Amino acid sequence: MRYKKMFKYAVIMFWCIAGMSAFAMNTSFDDVVKNASVALKEGNAKKLSDIFDNSVNLSVQRDEGAFTKFQAELLLNDFFRTNKVDGLKEVQRANNSTTSFVVFSLKANSKNYRVFIKFIQSNNKDFKVAELRIE
Repeated sequence: MRYKKMFKYAVIMFWCIAGMSAFAMNTSFDDVVKNASVALKEGNAKKLSDIFDNSVNLSVQRDEGAFTKFQAELLLNDFFRTNKVDGLKEVQRANNSTTSFVVFSLKANSKNYRVFIKFIQSNNKDFKVAELRIE
């Protein structure tokens, strides 16, 4: 009897944990914008690449094209190594059925850069960065 009760509680706990972890995997638009903002403020290419789609259209200074997550991370790492971020401000945001993007004004080394990030929603769940331009 005691083991049956313990087994019942174990099964209930398993389903609760599984349900919470599935819910936690979904990344809302606000969450992904916040993660991108934090990564940009820190000048952290690794943290930013964590929210990239498998392939990213990237334009950073002279480099432009479609890159893998790893390649894009390396290019951004070079940018952040030579441009210490002094400030970041969100300028514009849109999230509707056809377009999801955010525009930041990034200040680095006394220069102002416009950062455009376009997001896609994979499988109607997580938002991922599909395009990033630093101009």
